[in-house]
Amino acid sequence: MVSQTVQEEVSFIATLEPDIATTVGAVVAGQVTRAEVREGDRVVRGKTLLMQIDRTSREIALRAAEASVAKNREKWEGLRRGYRQEEVAQRRAESEEQKAIRSRSEQDFKRGERLYRDELISLAELERLESEHLAAKEKHGRTSAALQMAEAGPRREVIAEAEAELREAKARYDLIDYELDRTTLRAPITGFLVRKYVEIGTWVKTGDPIADLVDLNPVYANGPVGERKISVLRKGLAASVVVDALPGQSFAGTVTQIIPHADPQSRTFPVKVRIPNEDGRLKSGMLARVTVSVGNRRSVLLVPKDAVVRRGADEVVFVVDNGVAKQVKVKTGRAVQQLMEIQDSDLKPNQEVVIIGNESLTSGAKVRKVNRKDQGQAPKP
Repeated sequence: MVSQTVQEEVSFIATLEPDIATTVGAVVAGQVTRAEVREGDRVVRGKTLLMQIDRTSREIALRAAEASVAKNREKWEGLRRGYRQEEVAQRRAESEEQKAIRSRSEQDFKRGERLYRDELISLAELERLESEHLAAKEKHGRTSAALQMAEAGPRREVIAEAEAELREAKARYDLIDYELDRTTLRAPITGFLVRKYVEIGTWVKTGDPIADLVDLNPVYANGPVGERKISVLRKGLAASVVVDALPGQSFAGTVTQIIPHADPQSRTFPVKVRIPNEDGRLKSGMLARVTVSVGNRRSVLLVPKDAVVRRGADEVVFVVDNGVAKQVKVKTGRAVQQLMEIQDSDLKPNQEVVIIGNESLTSGAKVRKVNRKDQGQAPKP
C-alpha cells in the first residue's frame, strides 16, 4: 500500500466525429454531364467539381431573356423621354389634313342631300357620300386624339406599366442566369467525399442528394459522462485521447461542448472534445478513450486492485499485522493503472495487504508471505 500524488481525472469512452458532415443537394434539375470525383477523394471548398448539369436549354433561355430585357428597356426609355418635336409636328400635320378631308366630305354630303331632294342623284349615291363623311369624321377624331397625346406626353400609368414589364423581364433573366450558374456544383467545404449518389447520365431533381462530405480537421470525440462526474467538467479543460486503431499514440484535445441534457435511460451527458487532425490520422467513427484532467494534484492512498474484495454490500481489505489478517472496511475511488484509490478507511501507507487467497479469508486468520515469483503474481506495494 502506497501514498501517491495523482491528478484528478474524468475518463469516458467516445466516438470520433467530423467537424462538419453535410449532404450536398442539387440546386436545379437536369441531366448530369460530369461527375468524376470518387468516394474517398479529398475535396477543396469552391474548387472541386462535384457535378455538372447540362447547360444547353438554360443558355438558350438566357439569350431569349436578354433580348426581352433589351426590348422592354427600349420601350420604357422611349415612353419616359416622351415624343420628339418632329413627331408632334407630324401628328399635327396629320390632324390638319384629316380636318380638311372631313370638312370637304361634310360639304359633299350636304350638297348630295340637296341634289337627292331635287331627284338629281340616287339614294345609293347619297349613302356613299354619307359613308365617306362619317369615315373622314372618325379618322379626324383619331388623329386629333393622337396629337393631344403627343403634346401631353405618355401618361404616368403607361410609363409605370412599361417599367413594371422591364423589371419582370429582368427578374426572368436573373432567375435563368442563377439556374445556369447552379448547374455547376462545387464542394462547399474542404474535406473528403464519403458517399456519392450520382453518375454521368443521371437525371436529378431539385433537392436530390449528390454527395456526402465530411471535414475531419478538427475531429470531435463525443461520449457520455455520468451525472456524478459531469459537475467537475468545464469548457477549455485539457484532455488526452487515445484510439484503439492507433495503439501507442496519444492526442491532445480540449473540452469544447458539454450538453446540459441527460439521456433519460443512462443518466449520462454528452461531452465533446476537440482534437486537431491536420495529418488526417484520425477518422470518423473510431473508438476513443478520453481522459480529462480536472482539479489539482493531490496525495491519495493506493492499494493493488486484487487487495479489494466484496463482502455483501461492503468493500474490504485485509491488512497483515504480525502474521494475522485483519479485515478493514474501505471506500474505493478511481483506478490508477493496476492500483485502486482508497478514499475512506483506517489504512495507512506502507501497511502490508493480502492480495492472494483473500476471497475466502476471515479476520484473525494467520497468513504468511509467499515468493511472488513462484506464485506468478505482481509485486505488492
